Amino acid sequence: MKKALIFIVLLMLVKTSPLFACTGFVAGKNATADGSRIIARTEDLEGAKNKLFKVYPRKENKEALIFEDPSGFKIALPKISYKYTAICDADQGGGIYDAAGFNEYGLAMSATVSANPGASAQKYDPLVSGGISEASITTVVLPYAKTAREAVERTASIIDKYGSAEGNILFFADDKEIWYMEILSGHQYAAVKVPDDSYAVIPNHFLLGYVDVNSPDVIASRNLISLPQQKGFYEEYEGKFHVALTYADEIGDYERDRIWGGQNKLSPSKKVEHGQDVFSLWRKPDKKIGIKDVMELQRYRYEGTELDANVEDDIRPIGDPTSMECHILQLKPNLPKAVGGIIWLAMANAEHSVYLPFHGNINDTISSYKVDDGEFNPDSFYWTMRAINVFSALDREKFGKNIRKLWSSYEDKLIKEQYKKDKELTRTYQKNGAKAASEYATRIGNETASEIFEKAKKIYKELLTYMAADEGNKREEPFKPSFK
Repeated sequence: MKKALIFIVLLMLVKTSPLFACTGFVAGKNATADGSRIIARTEDLEGAKNKLFKVYPRKENKEALIFEDPSGFKIALPKISYKYTAICDADQGGGIYDAAGFNEYGLAMSATVSANPGASAQKYDPLVSGGISEASITTVVLPYAKTAREAVERTASIIDKYGSAEGNILFFADDKEIWYMEILSGHQYAAVKVPDDSYAVIPNHFLLGYVDVNSPDVIASRNLISLPQQKGFYEEYEGKFHVALTYADEIGDYERDRIWGGQNKLSPSKKVEHGQDVFSLWRKPDKKIGIKDVMELQRYRYEGTELDANVEDDIRPIGDPTSMECHILQLKPNLPKAVGGIIWLAMANAEHSVYLPFHGNINDTISSYKVDDGEFNPDSFYWTMRAINVFSALDREKFGKNIRKLWSSYEDKLIKEQYKKDKELTRTYQKNGAKAASEYATRIGNETASEIFEKAKKIYKELLTYMAADEGNKREEPFKPSFK
């Protein structure tokens, strides 16, 4: 009964979200403070949808398997699937939604940021019922590619053969490069290598400008340019073919809010206007971007600006309460390829959650990441963080401020400690091989997660107790966890 009551309260307190709601981020190695390549995303949809964090083992099947998802998409898979980590849905009635992860070859993938094709694109190259979609794209790509380019090529070949059921934006990264891909209509797509010196904040809108389809740094559908030319919806900007102006739906305020907020936060000297006609996808930061900067970006509600989402209800912040999880995949320059990089994972929305690091070569996760309950469960990492976030947001100053401060101090400590752990992991790999390195990575990742989960459960209990007492006798002192 207690679980059911808390679940009902959570449903009542959480805002609904537009159908398309994720926000993506990528940064090249020369745009970051330590030379890391970064791909990241907030997975936004609804506030009461459990996500799991798990590891799929390597499989070698005697025969090719047939994969079919609930939408009708069906494909024969290669006999060998590589080990990979993923953040999947607990309830898979609508699909798996393996949101992001690393595979055993160090390939990182995050999918997807949904986006709408424009009316002309849909008319002349309609989306395909039973085509590839977000629900299955990571599941059929990440375990079957070794490099970022291979992953783009596999995705492209699937679209060529089966079509796409949705407009989507995807990110792939390895130890050499990042690729950014837009699936623009039923069969049209364009993918480009991310510039080393740039970053991008990606709302639910296509943003690619000019692409040179003959460049080795571009992978595009055969009719990307000829189709709109022949059908009369080809658009140019400053004298060149412009992908987004040609294929995208009209940009809305919810998308403008996020690109305006993100670009002005990271490049304040190059101010962008909320209402401008065209946004540049690639931007150069005013200062090199650290991993904590990306965490704070995923929490950002435009505090102190004219679009402060804590003041105005109709603003769409990057840090949205409908985030089911937020991930940052960091590929550091000195880690072994087999490790891949680090997944910084915050369950539920990031505002009052905490990012925890896991190397890409882990073998398993703790049990609290695998509780597949669709209702509130205190043994679940997702549900515990979901509850803390919901109650903290009721009064950010009184309930949430000190929780956010506490988690921020833990993140600072974890970021500092991570350099030592990376060195030890590299030594273990060089001395004892990949198996020993995976065992070490699993142990240290799970030790941290177990420790923090116990603290999260304690915060949840203390916060509920404080709120209950506050109802009868209003307190002046804000809530503060009993530990540091």
